Amino acid sequence: MRYVGIDLHKRDLVVAVEDEHGPVGKPQRLSCRDEAVIVSFFEKQVPFQAVIEASASYRWLYDLLSPLGRVVLAARLRMGDIPTAYVPPRRFQDLRDLARSRARVSRAATAAKCQLHALLCAANVHPPYRNPFGVRGRRWLALLDLGVAGDLTRDELLLRLEHYEREVGKLDAGLAELAERFPETEVLTELYGIGLYSALLIIGELGDVERFRTARQVGAYAGLTARVHQSGGHDYHGHITRQGSTWLRWVLVQAAMKVVRADAPLRNFYTRIRKRSSKHIARVAVARKLAGICWVRLRRWHREHAA
Repeated sequence: MRYVGIDLHKRDLVVAVEDEHGPVGKPQRLSCRDEAVIVSFFEKQVPFQAVIEASASYRWLYDLLSPLGRVVLAARLRMGDIPTAYVPPRRFQDLRDLARSRARVSRAATAAKCQLHALLCAANVHPPYRNPFGVRGRRWLALLDLGVAGDLTRDELLLRLEHYEREVGKLDAGLAELAERFPETEVLTELYGIGLYSALLIIGELGDVERFRTARQVGAYAGLTARVHQSGGHDYHGHITRQGSTWLRWVLVQAAMKVVRADAPLRNFYTRIRKRSSKHIARVAVARKLAGICWVRLRRWHREHAA
């Protein structure tokens, strides 16, 4: 068995090989463009176990090498103490990529709206419509005289907003098509405040729900559990860790703001936390509860449809 450490960069990768006796040859530098050369090199190492540092660009190399040997995202492979990272199956990875793209574009559209609001506030102009970004509101915005600089800024922001909204529509169409492969979304959309897009984002971020043993692990994965500092036999709980999936944490907090309106137990839980702390802490606490609820529902669905 050979153990291969891979240091992946944007244009190349450095590969070091060891076996039970130590290093095998010198480290090799391979170009990322020469996939055939990479495959040929690793075919000569079979059987092997390879480790890649978890990064934004690991996926293509993982998919390229997985058919040849065992590939993990970890460290110190030969020593046997591998803190492996989760690699989602391709169907979950595709869902993640599409849902995250939609979230990024949606955030950008929201940012453009906020800048338009700021532009109006700076000019002490108040929209005559409740929704200044509807058809009538945009017509009013386009005709508003904000001065030379203000008009140019307004026009650019409106064009940007229209572009983002078109892209959101395209991504939503792609997600709707992809949703047919994930019928388990039904158990999440039953929850008030979670629509199809939010359900798909949650499913994509969680991946294989069986990899979690408890609801607390799901909350920790979303970065919604508190930091714990131990000293002298005492435990001190601080702010949430914010580690793990940023996107999962974001969508759960967004959903928590809505679910408390219709779910009596969660609304009562929110109220109890809110009385002794802040509304922000209460909202995060509901999001943590919601993470566990979503996980339980998805795990139950998968077990019922396992056959």
